[in-house]
Amino acid sequence: MGLRVLVADDEEVNRLVLGKIVSPFGKVDLARDGHEVIAAWKEARDEGEPYDLILLDIMMPLLDGHSALSQIRAQEEKEGLNSGQQVKVAMVTSLKDWDNALASFKKGVEEYITKPIERVKVIALLESLKLI
Repeated sequence: MGLRVLVADDEEVNRLVLGKIVSPFGKVDLARDGHEVIAAWKEARDEGEPYDLILLDIMMPLLDGHSALSQIRAQEEKEGLNSGQQVKVAMVTSLKDWDNALASFKKGVEEYITKPIERVKVIALLESLKLI
């Protein structure tokens, strides 16, 4: 079946570009904000087909990437999942400052890549996470 990836970004073009890059490796779902991320993550788990990776934009309306990730990690911890059992998350952002990167890692992010989105960066990310 391949990978199951959730791409979350409030900008449609970014969702589509990321989705196109990762789609040869498996199934891709798209989300526009943090609320959609949490709903899709829960639904995938309930269906017994959890995501292998969430590519998560930091700056999104309604619920940002940091907040969505905090809610996901809190639920995983509540269920007693260790880091090896949790969904892998990579922040994808235009923010290039160390404070945001550090905040992401403290919240349980495995990787952090900056925009502009480039195929080589995304493939390197998948390889570093041992997903391909």
